Amino acid sequence: MSSVASTARRTISPGLAGVGLRTHALRLDNLSSDRFPRPAEEFLLASRLRRCDRETLLSIASYAADAEVVSRSRTDREPQAGADLLPLAESGPLEAGLTAALASRRSVRTWSGEPVRQDELAAVVRHAASVSAEGVADLMDGGSVPVALRATPSAGGLYPVQLWVAVLRVADMEPGVLRYVPDRDAFAPHGGPEAVDSLLASFDVQDGTVELDRAAAVLLFVARPWRTMRKYGPRGMRFVFHEAGAMAQNAHLAVTALGLGAVDFSGFYDDESNNALDIDGVHECLVHTVIVGTPR
Repeated sequence: MSSVASTARRTISPGLAGVGLRTHALRLDNLSSDRFPRPAEEFLLASRLRRCDRETLLSIASYAADAEVVSRSRTDREPQAGADLLPLAESGPLEAGLTAALASRRSVRTWSGEPVRQDELAAVVRHAASVSAEGVADLMDGGSVPVALRATPSAGGLYPVQLWVAVLRVADMEPGVLRYVPDRDAFAPHGGPEAVDSLLASFDVQDGTVELDRAAAVLLFVARPWRTMRKYGPRGMRFVFHEAGAMAQNAHLAVTALGLGAVDFSGFYDDESNNALDIDGVHECLVHTVIVGTPR
């Protein structure tokens, strides 16, 4: 009877209509109310796949046309000034095996402040986002085109997530924001030290458990959602997050195998971060980051 009495009691949460400051816990206690927006759950509903969705089926089918196949084969061939590209340093194979890296991977939030080497950064970038092989796509009218393949999966081979790097402490590299260009295996400069300062200012490390001021680099996962949503509709946004997660996990395993330390970090103020990177935050947006450094 005591157990029944104790579990039957529940604190009455104030109604949302009478509260100005609404914590997430308060919203949870008022799920039956329709007085506040629920965009996260609405996203889940909007991105559901349903039978007989002719619009989505036709959109997907159009990607089998030769013109689309050829376009996908050139996904990464964006105009770049060749003289401005910075080739990545040579990076050897990782010493640790997959089993060892998986078993020892841990989030590292404190670093020594020592720089990482260029070949170490290159290894992490390549394992997260580089072209790892070349395949062939057949055309309906005959013939074929080469297609670049990567270590991380991407829905429809569309690769809507780019890997950018904010260089903080990398040996023989100036601080700045760089975009990785997979088909050239090189960095394209995007911003200087001032862009890095603006980006870091948009990060909220709260109680200081993440020593951002001692990190060596920040991996930036920048998405172009419509590259996938053009084919899959709202469900394509799910695929964007899947891809960013796969890239981040590859980066973590490479970091671990190199004896470095990293932590996932999404405590950034989106508008400020996107402004720092000079992107609009909708058609091109920062969706995740991984902070990398030399552990103590």
